[in-house]
Amino acid sequence: MNTYSMIKKATALLFAVWSGSTSLMAQQPGEWIAPDSTDSQKVKNYATVRGQELEKIPVANLTNTLYGHLNGLMVGQTNGQPGYDQATLLMRGRATYDQAVLVCYVDGFQVDISFYFQYLAAGEIASVTILKDPVSLATFGMKGANGVLWVTTKRANTDTFRIDAQVISGIQQAVKIRKPYDAYQYANLYNQAISNDAYALNGNRFQWSPVYSDQALQQYKDGSGTNVDWLNESLRNNGRYTNTYVNMQGGMKEVAKYNLYLDYMDQTGLFNIPGGAEASRNTGLKRYNLRSNVDLKFFKIFTGKIDLGGRIESYSQPFSNNTYDNAQNFWKRLTTYPNNIYPVRDALTGQWSGNALYPNNPVAELNALGMYASHDRTLQGNFSLREDLSFLTEGLYLEQAVSFNTWSRVIQNKTATYARYYEGKQATADQNTPIVFGTNTPYGQLTWRQSNLSAGYKRQFGKHHINAVVNYYASDMIPDANEDASKIAYHYQQISGRASYAYQEKYFAELGWGYSGSDAYAPGNRWKLYPAASLSWVLSEEDFLKDNPVINYAKLRIAAGKTGNDQTLQGRYLYQQYYRFLPGSVTGNNSLSFNGGLGLGRLATPDITAEQSMKYELGLDMRLLKNLDFQATWFSDRRSGIITRNNLIAGYLGYTGADMLPLQNIGKVNNEGIELGLSYQEQIGALQLNLGMMATYAKNKIVYQAEIPNKNAFSNTTGRAIGTPMGLVADGFYQFEDFNADGSLKDGLAKPSFGPVQPGDLKYKDLDQNGFVDQSDVTAIGKPAYPKWYYAFNLGLAYKGIDLSALFQGAAGMDINLLGAAYNQVVPFVGNTTIYPIAGNAWAYYPTEGIDTRNSATFPRLTTQSNANNYTNSTFWMKNGDFLKLRSLQVGYTLPSAVSEKLHMQKFRVFLTAVNPFVWSSFYRKYQMDPETPAGYPALKSYNLGISFTF
Repeated sequence: MNTYSMIKKATALLFAVWSGSTSLMAQQPGEWIAPDSTDSQKVKNYATVRGQELEKIPVANLTNTLYGHLNGLMVGQTNGQPGYDQATLLMRGRATYDQAVLVCYVDGFQVDISFYFQYLAAGEIASVTILKDPVSLATFGMKGANGVLWVTTKRANTDTFRIDAQVISGIQQAVKIRKPYDAYQYANLYNQAISNDAYALNGNRFQWSPVYSDQALQQYKDGSGTNVDWLNESLRNNGRYTNTYVNMQGGMKEVAKYNLYLDYMDQTGLFNIPGGAEASRNTGLKRYNLRSNVDLKFFKIFTGKIDLGGRIESYSQPFSNNTYDNAQNFWKRLTTYPNNIYPVRDALTGQWSGNALYPNNPVAELNALGMYASHDRTLQGNFSLREDLSFLTEGLYLEQAVSFNTWSRVIQNKTATYARYYEGKQATADQNTPIVFGTNTPYGQLTWRQSNLSAGYKRQFGKHHINAVVNYYASDMIPDANEDASKIAYHYQQISGRASYAYQEKYFAELGWGYSGSDAYAPGNRWKLYPAASLSWVLSEEDFLKDNPVINYAKLRIAAGKTGNDQTLQGRYLYQQYYRFLPGSVTGNNSLSFNGGLGLGRLATPDITAEQSMKYELGLDMRLLKNLDFQATWFSDRRSGIITRNNLIAGYLGYTGADMLPLQNIGKVNNEGIELGLSYQEQIGALQLNLGMMATYAKNKIVYQAEIPNKNAFSNTTGRAIGTPMGLVADGFYQFEDFNADGSLKDGLAKPSFGPVQPGDLKYKDLDQNGFVDQSDVTAIGKPAYPKWYYAFNLGLAYKGIDLSALFQGAAGMDINLLGAAYNQVVPFVGNTTIYPIAGNAWAYYPTEGIDTRNSATFPRLTTQSNANNYTNSTFWMKNGDFLKLRSLQVGYTLPSAVSEKLHMQKFRVFLTAVNPFVWSSFYRKYQMDPETPAGYPALKSYNLGISFTF
């Protein structure tokens, strides 16, 4: 990218602003986050939450405090493992099938959500705002299509010295851990599965042929047989959470103000490891935060800011077969090993148990393999200087700012191995070895340099208000310090602006634009213009509504604008031609030679550019009866130019595989919906009451994705929502009467194409009526895994020092595919796994054993073999995932000020907090799974006691 030409363009635009020919506003909203700020009564058309509210959810990861706080932001929980529990964030649903990642800015500069934002401490946050309207997002150019989180950290609001401190500590527990059947139930049902597998061998009839004898079953039943609850042995009931911070502020009047924040957080996981164990450590996270924000004022016209934010994080988890896998492999073993395979320790030798079939004893893995540890260092330094040029003309100012952001990670493993014994004999070649401390190994590094140059003008002329800024922004981000060609720097530049005009506090107009350039695209396609405009009309200022006793405030607003999305899953520099190694060919007559070489890879797309988003918004903001605020917004997002592989290019043109097809800006998605918000505040004597409700409904549709047309239109995903699950339509179970004596299906029944079937297998509908059930019968079988409806409501009470707050959050209009979300818990026995209660009422018919579930079965027949017919995506495995959770509940008591003063404190408060204590969901009730985290490391609930005080 030509930096000289960019500076030249920026200079020309700055001159235009100063000359009065152009009125623009900064790309970074800053103080202009509400451009029509002269309308002081308005209900904001953006959503903001203060840091104090986020602190009411004491969790390690900041993304998990955002549930239900920002209307339009859909937050989804992933898992609860310390250090790996980042929530998913979507603005107004999904509008692209490429990356829908929000962009995050902290104190005016972009940061990475994973490396920087998620482990900010809630106590250092002043506010978090989601920018979602077309004008605000247009000013972010290629970065704005998926929404923007705008974060400000705490600054001193007075020069009086003050200390705020808080200590909170408590326990964390799994929201739900689903347990498999014990050894007796496992063995009983295994006998059923192995008997089912012999159906064809027994002349197409069911004959009881158990593996476990009656004596073995009795031993399991009376407790004399091996029955190890691996989850109980490997997990604790509680993990610990502690967070404490001190915030100091003060300054010198008219000269300087400072805010200094210190924070310490310690979270331990649920693994059952002795606290002093040398060889292993529990999964956990320790975090140290430091932030210093200084405001300076000098020579009358100058104000400056020096902001430094640093953090140290230390993660740990049990070492697992030299694999950094977020403990996924360990959880798989922990939740699939049957209870009867062997005791934790071999009874004859006292050594760790294990065998060739189940070599990785879960308890031994926690205690004898060692640990994985990583250490992160993060630092952001922002420096800005502002000149008030009102002596030239009132309202004119200039601002310059730079930011330096670094992140690095170092990994250190402590490893060991252990011998496995089974019934007194060593079962594998592994030996007991002492713990070995590995060297510190650099994992990655991020270096990010950014700068802003702004010129602004804000002034009132009688009934006219003008507010305008233009901004030049440059960014260089290097994702890794290693000499790796795939880690080259990301260069990004932008000129942008925003201008608002208000007349008589009634009529508002606003323009915003961004002119963005990225080195990810070829010269000639790197720069794109993203304009936007909005109009607002305050009806309550008109004579027909002015001084109305019911409608105190009402405003209509309409906006439209374009923005972009340069985040893609398809890779960088798609305009360049890439080559790949080819196996080559064999030549020669007698002595054959292998010849490798290079060949074309994916065909380059010279005109590739950023995905585009055209956004529309229509809203109504009202205040009724002086204390009831209402907001309704209709929004629409028309995406085009989504980077998509062009599958419709004919094969005869020479493309030998899908990976060679060019990626082009051809995808289209429409997303639209509504947002509703309601808040009520009332003072009844000494009682203060606050109520709030928010809801977002978003529905999307893929308009075009270059999909190869399927044989049947109902198998196409074009025209459906992004992520719509596709599969077969289940139609009950095959019964005996469906088969001939030789085991073949009777005439008139569609023949399945997924392998042999027998009574008790799932039956599917032949949708195209061709006599076969195959991939041609695949259709939509449910709703996507993300919600259409996302809602929340909150309650706040305060009475004479006692306060109570509660936040409920729910989601609706989504389905859970059990095969995808919890495969190892719903597919029993296959791959030598255990069995869970979901399969306890499987189809079976063994009258000699008193077993006949033909008419009551809720699960297909059990089998120890892979079964492509039963375990394929179908409506049978799709379950409603709607839920409502109590995200936080806090009760507190603040000492009367007279008592606090005697203790030499300005304020003293003690409080109790519960996080995620309750969940209401048919999925949770029926399947005993958390609908957000049905498998893997569980989501957490917690109970905490805290104190806060101010000096």
